Amino acid sequence: MEKDKLIKIEKDKKKDFRNKVLVNLITFIRSLGTIAIIPIFATEGAFATALAAIGFFATDFIDGFLARKLHAQTFFGSLLDSLSDKAFGVVCLLLLSTLNPIFLVLIGLELGIFAINYNSIQRGNNAKTSIAGKCKTAFLAASIVGSYFAYAAPTLKNILNYVNISSFNKLLELNPNLLSTILAIPAIGASLYVAYDYQKTATKQDETKEKEQVNETSKLDEIRKEKKALLQQKADLIQKAREKKSRSEIIHDLFDTEFYLEHRDDDIKKLLYK
Repeated sequence: MEKDKLIKIEKDKKKDFRNKVLVNLITFIRSLGTIAIIPIFATEGAFATALAAIGFFATDFIDGFLARKLHAQTFFGSLLDSLSDKAFGVVCLLLLSTLNPIFLVLIGLELGIFAINYNSIQRGNNAKTSIAGKCKTAFLAASIVGSYFAYAAPTLKNILNYVNISSFNKLLELNPNLLSTILAIPAIGASLYVAYDYQKTATKQDETKEKEQVNETSKLDEIRKEKKALLQQKADLIQKAREKKSRSEIIHDLFDTEFYLEHRDDDIKKLLYK
């Protein structure tokens, strides 16, 4: 029976290891995408880049889903996921900024959000991704993919018309710079809100820590005061115990019945000291 338990524990450890490797490997694919997306854009053009971006962005959903499903969440995976998201997004935006400068605004906001979180972590805060942050990432991904498609409008239009979808024809006939700007605006708005939200959260955490530190300092001061008072009481008691009685007090106590009844079981020194 004990041997079966040990075998099961060993199998569970191996399974857990495989699950974590799988999840982090999917995340690592997105990290590789940060490098791969550049030659794809340079050699294959905007349409192929849009398709590649969809694939790499999809890994963000897949690794998160599998990490929760397989119970394979780790700090390493969380950090790798966050850094991969940020790096891939910024590189995609850099490529788009060569076509439309408005994407430099998004790059600045992404780096600003990263700086806010980094400084918050340096101060000992928890800068985990919020729901607003996840929504922002979705807006950013949609803006990036949509903008690449905007610069490949003729190719996309031909494909859609081939499958009898003509609803987007007028939209795809717009100037690609105008269309990509329209697509960038929601991502800019979401990024501004997330930057504000993260900064507000970091400030609240700072204030909470300061209050906790003040409370701890106050408690320590109270303890010190109590300790000082107790030490003084001890010193006073010792001093009082060592005060000698006068001759008349000693004579009185030697012959006083009440004193005897009260102190008959005490140290004989009670006769000599107060």
